Amino acid sequence: MTGFAKRSRLALKCLLAAGLATAFAVPATHIAATDVPGSHDSPIVSRFRGSVIVGYQALDYGRMDLPMGKYEHGKLPTEAIEGRITRIAYVAPEGKEALEVFRNFQQALAVAGFQTRFECHGSDGANGCGDGFEFANAVTTPLFDPLHARNVMVQTLNAVNGNVHAITARLQRQGGPVDVALLVSKSDRNPTGILLQICESKAMATAQVTVDAKAMSEGLAQAGHIALYGIRFATDSAALDPASKDTLAQMAALLARQPSLKVYIVGHTDDTGSLAHNLALSQQRAEAVVKALVDDYRVAPARLAAKGLASFAPVASNRDEAGRARNRRVELVEQ
Repeated sequence: MTGFAKRSRLALKCLLAAGLATAFAVPATHIAATDVPGSHDSPIVSRFRGSVIVGYQALDYGRMDLPMGKYEHGKLPTEAIEGRITRIAYVAPEGKEALEVFRNFQQALAVAGFQTRFECHGSDGANGCGDGFEFANAVTTPLFDPLHARNVMVQTLNAVNGNVHAITARLQRQGGPVDVALLVSKSDRNPTGILLQICESKAMATAQVTVDAKAMSEGLAQAGHIALYGIRFATDSAALDPASKDTLAQMAALLARQPSLKVYIVGHTDDTGSLAHNLALSQQRAEAVVKALVDDYRVAPARLAAKGLASFAPVASNRDEAGRARNRRVELVEQ
């Protein structure tokens, strides 16, 4: 952050704290009485009764930064996660204080089985958010434009008096974890603002982009190997998905253009299940690719060798589904 930006923010805080910036206040009558078009509550966490949606974003697959610590030394500790993202900015009914709103959400999350990972209140003490205003600012600023609610979010969520409450919580479920990041804030002259962010863990859809023969050749020349996410299999099986045909055809084209090229077809899995099972599965998948290239594309068997490595060579963490999806792959490796 530039020195000018820091001075400007400090000046704004002082101005508001002194009660001299009445123009920044948002009378309840100026808050829309109905939700913004196209928005709706999450089926996982409902709204505080009587609140109005003033900003909304839904992504089938995206990234979310979970607040995981106090705002200190100019930084907010976060943890990045990926999945189906829902972000909703609400304004609570007039007269509702931030703590009341926060406690209602906190209780509902606890009843639903969410486990608290981080929680903070205000600016002071062991349970404080560091600098409450800066904490809220770090959480909300990147979302002003995506939620199309810059003005109302600044006015209701960036509390210059430090009256902020936040919680990061996780629910473990069979289909993958659900993470919630909640910020509730209230400046003296404005109604209470609520920012609810939800991430539902899900595997990213793969095999949507085919790597062509030229890209494969360049990958081999630069790194000696290239991951081919266009090769897909049925779950826990070595049966090739029909969607793999485009990538197989490009592999065959590469080998046709370079008659002297020999390659290893290497199968990789995530770490779900036993190592023995994954070693066998990864080997079978590599062999299935070799068989398809030989039988369907007339590649000479002597130019291909299959090898399964199970989860011995991950390219991402196996702790979440996004990482496991990246680890499940077939690689082309130059011999």
